[in-house]
Amino acid sequence: MDKHEVAKRIREQLANGTLPRIIAPLTTEPGWPTSPTGHISADSAIGVVRCAACNDMGAQVAYRFPDGRIVRFHGRCHRIWEEECLRSEKAGSRPQ
Repeated sequence: MDKHEVAKRIREQLANGTLPRIIAPLTTEPGWPTSPTGHISADSAIGVVRCAACNDMGAQVAYRFPDGRIVRFHGRCHRIWEEECLRSEKAGSRPQ
């Protein structure tokens, strides 16, 4: 799936609320303070989980949110998701 297709899927998921619009801070070690919005880390389930953006196997990055939700991405899809979150924020979009 090319970047434009991934970005389109992400925009659709942001609009319908299946992907969060909050980019949580990076945490790399156990015991670091966690954000009230969640945290991101390298995922130990590489190769066995699907990416939330493109739906292909092999997601490498996991966001864990306080509500228990885990959202996983490939590295490239993660960057596109961050770009789309920032773009919608700049455009004045608000979560639904």
